[in-house]
Amino acid sequence: MAKQLAKFQRQNFWEDDTIYFLTDSTFIHYPYFSKDEQKEIILDQLRNIKQKFNIKISDFSIAINHYHVKFYLENGLDMLKIKQQLRGGISYQYRKRYQVPYKEMWQSRRIIPVVSEEVNWKISGYIAGNLLKHKEVGTFEKLKNNRFSSYSFMVGKYGENEINSLIRGVIDVNEDGFGNVDIEKLSEIKF
Repeated sequence: MAKQLAKFQRQNFWEDDTIYFLTDSTFIHYPYFSKDEQKEIILDQLRNIKQKFNIKISDFSIAINHYHVKFYLENGLDMLKIKQQLRGGISYQYRKRYQVPYKEMWQSRRIIPVVSEEVNWKISGYIAGNLLKHKEVGTFEKLKNNRFSSYSFMVGKYGENEINSLIRGVIDVNEDGFGNVDIEKLSEIKF
């Protein structure tokens, strides 16, 4: 019994005064959030936890089947409530408005403490460029105008060249972003 309790405490212990990277994906990566009004549900829950728990959210990205958020947590004990507020709140609001084809909405969640400034910076680049990575937007300009990514905030704070370079350092992005097809190169491919 004592070993089980110790294991439980280790698994559910979150450090105070720590930056965390949280990612959550939908069951079998089903595209529950393919419409802007569906993504807005996640954005609203992020606003709610920011206000309710007074946490500082520095980066976020909301894709059709997952989201990423990086935040500073002063009180580690709040993590359990934050996790519940996100999954539970998103699920509740979504089910009120839309049909859910599967019993489960969520499949996997990871929460990673950010342990160094280098990792912190790379995670920010990964989150900022995530919609490019998954081809939900085709260019940096479209990413800048997308309210479901913290990219435009980061550009305002650090500059476009710095952030684009950061994203390119962690995600394979060509100069124009994704989504551009070179017709000449396609015609060279032999089938």
